[in-house]
Amino acid sequence: MRSRRMIEVLRIGLGVVWVANLGFIVYPPNNFFGDFSATALTFAPVSFGGPGFPDYVAAHPLFFSWLVALITGYLAVAFTLGLTTKVACFVGSFFSAVLFAIQIGTIFVAPGGTDVGEHPLFILISAVLLVGGAGSTLSLDAVVEKRWAEYRAAHPVAVRRPVPSGWTTPLTLSSRTLFVYFVAGTLVSLGVGIGLTVAFPLQSSSSAPPAIGPTTYENLSVNVAPNGWPQYTPSNFTIHTGLVVITIVDNDSSMNWSGCPCPVTGTVGGVEKINGTPLHIVPSDNVAHSFNVPALNLAVYSPGGATVQFSVDVTRTGELVWVCVVPCGTGADPYSTPPMGVPGFMTGTITVV
Repeated sequence: MRSRRMIEVLRIGLGVVWVANLGFIVYPPNNFFGDFSATALTFAPVSFGGPGFPDYVAAHPLFFSWLVALITGYLAVAFTLGLTTKVACFVGSFFSAVLFAIQIGTIFVAPGGTDVGEHPLFILISAVLLVGGAGSTLSLDAVVEKRWAEYRAAHPVAVRRPVPSGWTTPLTLSSRTLFVYFVAGTLVSLGVGIGLTVAFPLQSSSSAPPAIGPTTYENLSVNVAPNGWPQYTPSNFTIHTGLVVITIVDNDSSMNWSGCPCPVTGTVGGVEKINGTPLHIVPSDNVAHSFNVPALNLAVYSPGGATVQFSVDVTRTGELVWVCVVPCGTGADPYSTPPMGVPGFMTGTITVV
């Protein structure tokens, strides 16, 4: 009995975590739906299969943001109240497996990414709850089962249907069988997530191959705006196809992005020059901002008080989005508060002609 109650306490604890995630989604200042596209783009440089799928998600924010919100809401209610607990174990694990596969690259690049780091733990807890018989007490599942049994006892002839599957563990399936289905489904979901990241190649915005032009130069700077926010200037600019040399003068303060490997990607030679020194990997103890263009798989890092220069071959035309992925928000959560994700400050557009 004690072990069963511990299982239920674990179930409620998982529910509280999902409630917290739901709270983040619905809390207006977090602007989850408004920033969803920009957030999806931050995964592009480190996506397991390339930036194609994150770009696709960012292009359809309404559908994907509501999909995440609805699944999160269901899991919050199901685990906290113990309603359709067994179904929630499967849904939660499959959901976590897909997200884990899509975002797996950020484990090695973005420290403290709770959306990624917790997913394997969510899957493990769901497995424990499933095998441990979660939902049999301290839950609405138990109440429904009891009321249904009482109704059947009072109407032995009229009622012949079994307890609806999904409310409690079907009696015809053993815990071992359920666990086999659980593991198989989770592995399939993991494969689906990986498949999504490799099945969406980048599409050129022009059907004809763009002409390669001469070398062009673009100068950017990072300064502190009058409202105290760091700001890229210019945030929206136009470049030509061909070799583009970009210089970023970062006048912001130094910042330690602890644990970030900060690998340079998408540049010519895979390097950026910091105050004239070429680096493949930028030390994390002084990374104030980054300049990421998911469509080009470009990721460079800008130390505070430094001048960064890099070259990139641009072979596609159209409008590209750039973002800063370094947590430089000025609020309590530097990952989600402004200027992070704010157009004109830490994200903008590049028009390639």
